[in-house]
Amino acid sequence: MSTHPAGAPDIRGAFNFRDLGGLTTSDGRRIRPGVLFRSDTLQALTDDDVARLVDHWGIELLVDLRMGREAVAEGRGPLANTGVCYLNAPLQDLAPSDRPEKEQTVGFYLDHLHSPDSALATALRVVCVQAGRPLVVHCAAGKDRTGLVTALLLRLLGVPDDAIVADYLRTAPNMPRIVQRFLEWPRYRDHLTRVPAEVYRAEKHTMIGFLAAVDAIPGGAVGWANARGIDDVLIARLRDGLLESRPPQP
Repeated sequence: MSTHPAGAPDIRGAFNFRDLGGLTTSDGRRIRPGVLFRSDTLQALTDDDVARLVDHWGIELLVDLRMGREAVAEGRGPLANTGVCYLNAPLQDLAPSDRPEKEQTVGFYLDHLHSPDSALATALRVVCVQAGRPLVVHCAAGKDRTGLVTALLLRLLGVPDDAIVADYLRTAPNMPRIVQRFLEWPRYRDHLTRVPAEVYRAEKHTMIGFLAAVDAIPGGAVGWANARGIDDVLIARLRDGLLESRPPQP
């Protein structure tokens, strides 16, 4: 069972599920609880999990970052039998490469960041449009594809880097259970044998390196988003939908 902030769903069938609510921006605003969740695969949710997510938390949309064939082969799980909307915004999984082991994961992030063909911008655009309606962004482990989308969203919201890194590292203690589960699922068991062990660890240097690469883009995260059709109106919608109102000035 994952560890969550107070009030977040107690989800037993997903090991890396958490609410991003409560994270604070540099100007003192907070992400609203109960509207933006991140997770590993939802294919093994229990009936109680489904009831909590649908009936109590009112989840309206799943943004599934798994590749199309991966999502079809592994399945959507029991939420497919509910009225929760589903969008597959497929991000290519990390493939073996000639990069040094410590650069494999951050290199994967940068490939998506700079690729004009990645669905990364599509995933962010959807979250911007739906901001304020409860949704879950997930992939298989909830670490890299989800971590990539989450980091960019948090940057656009104005969450400081130390909080983004800390959220990423919250995945680390959940990875042993995720790996153990993957050893029982053929697709992921095969992937585990083909990539370095670092790929299945959440390490600080990965997120720090990624955020530094975002900073190197003219305009940072906002400049990246604007260049991919996520304009300032959409970014404002993201912030208005996900951030609590500013406290009244004395």
